[in-house]
Amino acid sequence: MKAIAAAFPMTRRWPSAALLGVALAAHAPALPLFAWPALLAAAAGRFLPPRRWAAALRAAAALGVYFAAALAWGWFADDTLRLSLLAALLLKWGEAESAGEEGLVIAAALVAVAIGGLNWSDGWALAWVALALPAALLALEAAAARARERETRPGGGSLRRAALALAPPLRHLALSLPLAGALFVFFPRIPGPLWDIGLSFGLPLAVGIDQSPQGLGVAGTLTPGQGQGGAAMSGATPALVGEFRNWVPPTSLLYWRGPVFYDFDGQRWNLDSDIASNGRRFMSQGWRSARAFARERLAQAAQEVRYTIRLSPHRATWLYALDLPSALPSEAFIGPDWQVVSHTPVEREMTYDLASWLEWTDRPEISDSLRERALALPEGGNPRLRRLGVELRERAAAETGKGGEGSVADAVVRAALTRLAEGAYTLRETFDAPRGADAFDAFWFDTRAGNAEFFAGAFVYLMRAAGVPARLATGYRGGKLMALTNYVVVKRSHAHAWTEIWDEARGWRRVDPADIVALQKRVETAAPARERAEAAETAPAPREDKKNAAARPPPAGDFAESTPTMRARLKPEDEETSWLEAASAWIGQWIVRLDAERQLELLAGKGGGLAWVWLLFAAVCAAAAVAAIGVGLARWREALRLPPAQRAWRSVCAMLARQGLPRAASECPRQYARRVAGERPELAAGALALGEAYGLWRYGRTPEENSASVARAARYLKNLIQAMPPPARKNAPSSEEPRP
Repeated sequence: MKAIAAAFPMTRRWPSAALLGVALAAHAPALPLFAWPALLAAAAGRFLPPRRWAAALRAAAALGVYFAAALAWGWFADDTLRLSLLAALLLKWGEAESAGEEGLVIAAALVAVAIGGLNWSDGWALAWVALALPAALLALEAAAARARERETRPGGGSLRRAALALAPPLRHLALSLPLAGALFVFFPRIPGPLWDIGLSFGLPLAVGIDQSPQGLGVAGTLTPGQGQGGAAMSGATPALVGEFRNWVPPTSLLYWRGPVFYDFDGQRWNLDSDIASNGRRFMSQGWRSARAFARERLAQAAQEVRYTIRLSPHRATWLYALDLPSALPSEAFIGPDWQVVSHTPVEREMTYDLASWLEWTDRPEISDSLRERALALPEGGNPRLRRLGVELRERAAAETGKGGEGSVADAVVRAALTRLAEGAYTLRETFDAPRGADAFDAFWFDTRAGNAEFFAGAFVYLMRAAGVPARLATGYRGGKLMALTNYVVVKRSHAHAWTEIWDEARGWRRVDPADIVALQKRVETAAPARERAEAAETAPAPREDKKNAAARPPPAGDFAESTPTMRARLKPEDEETSWLEAASAWIGQWIVRLDAERQLELLAGKGGGLAWVWLLFAAVCAAAAVAAIGVGLARWREALRLPPAQRAWRSVCAMLARQGLPRAASECPRQYARRVAGERPELAAGALALGEAYGLWRYGRTPEENSASVARAARYLKNLIQAMPPPARKNAPSSEEPRP
């Protein structure tokens, strides 16, 4: 017990121990059960004696934990790094003695809490941070006190000593909260995490890159729905970083072109076999220079941009570039489908310079073999989409009369996009992709939910069924523009696919079906949403078909609905959202995910209001309230330090002052008592007794013996004062005079 008391003295070690406890609790969901004994053993290292062999034992324990975790999960697995970090943190805390070592442990513990918060929802993550910050502040205060060798004053119980030790750091924390809140709301935010800024300025892209063949543009085949794998599994990993010169285009215009697919066998899209089997033949079908490509393929081009790309390794030969390239890096050429291709696979991070046209028009020249590939459909599958294509073709031909092929293609595209815009389709990053030979049928007519790749693949299938040549282009779209820089970070979550159709008048041109679906979210207003909600409430409930309920596909989603709204709508009617869930959703929306865009929206207010004025006023009021509370607590704390007799005397003097008998600064207790007795004879006995008792306590030789007498005399005089009538106001009419 003495060893435990020495390791955890009050106001010395318990704040840092509490901070480490918060860190362990934040990581609890991700830690297996057999990891806890190792962590408890690391914490028990605090009780080791200060010997050299103890330091060697701690180092060996840290290495042993890492090697054991590495053998169980892998050398660089998340669980291995997590357990090693926590064990090293506890071992370092066990040997920390100086203020510098304690500060290092506190900083590392805060980082561990932030990492552990990723295992929880937004509300709980913020709760762990809110618990860790006061504990860290208290631990820093205790470390500074130990550095100054300030000993705790004797007297009072342990609870009193703990309260006195807590008061200074808590006061500092309370005084800093208004300023921290104002900076949190008003300080300009940088879009994206700090890691992205590091990537922009040279951090290697290969750190943390997922090398798995998931996502778009990293494999020779593409199964419908495969594109969601990159966003779901490694959406935060960077694919490339683009540095623009002079001008950064809007991210909506950034189409980073990758592989282009023609061949679809009903189950998957396949790349040209010449890419892997016959590189020379594939190169001969393309262009060795961008100038030759522009001369042979482009009728016109505009908006040239120049930029530099740092590309993460993907073990394939294509180099991502904006549509369409106007200059090439060395050791690269333009493939027959207009993508930039390297002579060797990209096995390590590489940097290359490029230039591209953002606006272009193709020449209307296509070979018969390429037209045949762009119209090819598998022998069976998706009968409903085939019939729809024939129907769109017939309607387009009827509308355009005997016009050219291009006019019919335009009419077919417009009709198909109109169906997408009016069909209540939902664009989702992750979804349950239909499988089988009729997957596009199930998507287009039943589920109506998918990612950009599924929309583009189904649109290519529909165009070919309507007799319009089409191909599937994949890559990335957009990116994250780093504030105050000309860098754009493109991640796996920006994986995208779009359609390119053949127009007899303008050649190949881009059609992005995802834009039509995403447009529904931008043009949605409150009135239509309210009308749909009212119609749903007033409509009669359909009869439940229990037999076919499980087989019936889910209803088509509405892209205007947010994820929390969808979850709330899918809840049973008798289940209400708890206050904890509501608070967690509010914290996640306005605190955890308060990014640059949401900050501008908040400060501008709805309709361009002046919400920032009210927020600033609230911050000033909060600062004033905290300052007032601090002054009150300081006076209360100062009053608690006074002896009981002096507190009783001051309390009575305050009551007499409210009765019109204030004490002068030059009056001693006995003089003041005699003056009170002379002006208010009804208080004479109590006033004289209190003056005599307080004088003996204040100036006598045995103050301890007279302290109780002061308390009794003060209580007696207070009772006399409370029994007195309230003081008469000046110019008030006397009760003996008749009222007018």
